[in-house]
Amino acid sequence: MSGNGQAGALAILRHVLDDIAAMEPSPVKTAAIRELAEELQELYGIATAIRKAEVLRIQDAEKLTLAQLADRVGISKARADQILKARQKEVRNG
Repeated sequence: MSGNGQAGALAILRHVLDDIAAMEPSPVKTAAIRELAEELQELYGIATAIRKAEVLRIQDAEKLTLAQLADRVGISKARADQILKARQKEVRNG
């Protein structure tokens, strides 16, 4: 997704959240926020899987330090280290 497309999608999401927040307390509001939260949770899982794959791809291609890798992907050094160690464990365990 291009930067503009991503910004537009996020703006729509913020608008939907504002609409739900403005609703009167009701079962409809509860259902709306539950449905949105569930969808966001699913999307978050997909996004983290893509980010993990990018961390591994970048590290394989460029052999960066943890600090460089973390900075490049926008995560902490600890999280970058977790991702790399998890792959090592997967390789060892087959």
